[in-house]
Formats: sequence, C-alpha cells, structure tokens
Amino acid sequence: MRPGAVGFRLPWLLAALLLGGCAGRIAPPEALVDPVDVYLLDHGRHASLVLPRQQGGMVRYSYGEWGWYVEGRRHLFAGISALLWPTASGLGRGVHEAIDSPHDLHRLAPEGLQRVYSLRAESARVAALRRQLDAHFQAGDVTPTYSAEFDLEFVPYPRAYWLTHQSNLVTAQWLRRLGVEVRGVPWFSNWRVEEPRGAP
Repeated sequence: MRPGAVGFRLPWLLAALLLGGCAGRIAPPEALVDPVDVYLLDHGRHASLVLPRQQGGMVRYSYGEWGWYVEGRRHLFAGISALLWPTASGLGRGVHEAIDSPHDLHRLAPEGLQRVYSLRAESARVAALRRQLDAHFQAGDVTPTYSAEFDLEFVPYPRAYWLTHQSNLVTAQWLRRLGVEVRGVPWFSNWRVEEPRGAP
C-alpha cells in the first residue's frame, strides 16, 4: 500500500477505532460440552494467548511486528512505520511442557504481565486453533528465530502488520475462533470480561 493511500485512509481508520471503542469486551461462551481453560495475558501494550497442550503443559502464542518484536528496532520511526503502512510480521510461540498451573503463568511472560484473564472454551475449538497456529512452524522452509526478551520462537506470518492488523486485534481474532465473543476494538490491550452469552 502506498504511503499516500495510507495517509488518505488514516483519519477514517482512527475514527473507526474511536467509534468502536478502545476496549475489548469479552463474553465467553456458555453451556460448553467439553470445556478447557485458556488464558488471555495482558502485557500492557500487547496481549498473548495461552492454550493447553494435549500432551500436558501450555503453549503461548503472540503476534507482532517483526522489526519491533524480533529485531528489537524500537525507535520512533520504526513504531510509526509499523502502524501507518504494512510491514513484516511474526508469529511467536513458546511451548512449556512443565507448566500446568495458572499460578505459574508469569513464568511464560518475561516481558511483564499486568493481568491474566481466565476463560473457558470448547476443547475441539482449542485444538483446531492450536493446529492452525502450529502449522506456521511446521513448514519445511521455516527456521524459527528465538527472542530471549519474550521467550518465544518467531516465524514469519503471511499477513502484514499495521494499524488494522496489530497484536491485540489478532489476539481478538483468535478468541473469536474459540467461540468467545469480542465486542469493541481492543487496540490498546484494554480488556473487560462480561457475562457469558445467554446468561440470565
């Protein structure tokens, strides 16, 4: 996308964010047949999702801009460019076979953890999302890049990062695939859990 086109669309995008609200209002599903616990981690500016592993333990997934999260390019211009036009993105994964308790979730997030949201989802949906995300790491021509700062291995993600496809919005997409209703625009990693859908 050309910078001029982005400049033309930016006011409309910002207006959409403001009109949609800056908080992600989460309504978990109810009446689950085979529920499992999943965890939304709020790190302050970004969020990640923790799913249980079938073999035991937990796995954390996080999406972000490649230069910012993987290469450590944190200067002002890099941050602005990551928002205003599409740039390379990465999917991060951290597998923790020995962690099963929610009390140990802080060990999964060396970048810091402000809040943990405990949710429940159908086990079949969790397994399907996990397979979909893991498929990016199983491609034969992909070599993950490890980030000690986040304790995650990153691989390139096929869709670019920018204003309308950033880390918190992608996390919200993952939650929706788990059957969780997400209303509003959690652009600033501002989350609020509401009553389950259909609750009296």
